Amino acid sequence: MIPGRHPGALHPAKGKGGPPLVLLHGFLGSPAAWDDVLAALSDHGEAWCPWLPGHGPAAPTPASFDATAQWIAAALPKGAILAGYSLGARLALGAALAPLAARPEAPRATLLVSGHVGLADAEERIERAALDAKRTADLRRDLASFVDAWEALPLFASQQALPAETLARQRAARLAHDPESLAWAFEVAGLALMPDYRPAIAASRRPLCFLTGARDTRFSALAAALVRPPVVTHAIIAEAGHNLLLEAPAAVAAALGHLMETP
Repeated sequence: MIPGRHPGALHPAKGKGGPPLVLLHGFLGSPAAWDDVLAALSDHGEAWCPWLPGHGPAAPTPASFDATAQWIAAALPKGAILAGYSLGARLALGAALAPLAARPEAPRATLLVSGHVGLADAEERIERAALDAKRTADLRRDLASFVDAWEALPLFASQQALPAETLARQRAARLAHDPESLAWAFEVAGLALMPDYRPAIAASRRPLCFLTGARDTRFSALAAALVRPPVVTHAIIAEAGHNLLLEAPAAVAAALGHLMETP
């Protein structure tokens, strides 16, 4: 765990070690989502894979997106590389860009795997809030049916090429969650409630690396529009979709390895 802050899985340093890693899973995920990525890293420092609020064991549930980002930022070990997938990427971005007072130890670099940067259009926010309200109601009504609908989203279509046992393991982990707790992800950390981080990204001086799958065209286009080398970069993984932790863990490991070697 990150001492006193985030319960979750701790992976001790392996090989030559390196900077500490803080790895945030996505919606409906768990710390184990990063296992294959860490297995593909020949060397790494201590790696914390915390449960996000609303997921897994009882944990603090901050009351706003900003408060959650600051809660993560305040717990980062010195010199850490911060990474997140999807919901975790959005929170990682918020933590990396949090005011200095909230992050005495700013991340050395941040890897954003299939991460959004916030909605810039007020009408889009209204539409997304309505969608998230419906999803929250569906989630509370019947978790299994909600997961069925979630897994059928076009965003995850590329996963149908994965082995059946991989998909079954993912589904079992999703169904182990508590629906009432999961509602936090929509009611507090939903995309409609996330700030638009484009201006902060444009002003950032710390490395931000976006990583997307080539088949995830919407998120790839979003990231490509923000590239500002050498600070803001973007890599695309061929033949992969949205969930790169599941579909291309070695590529995620390679991106982490590159950031670990960056001064």
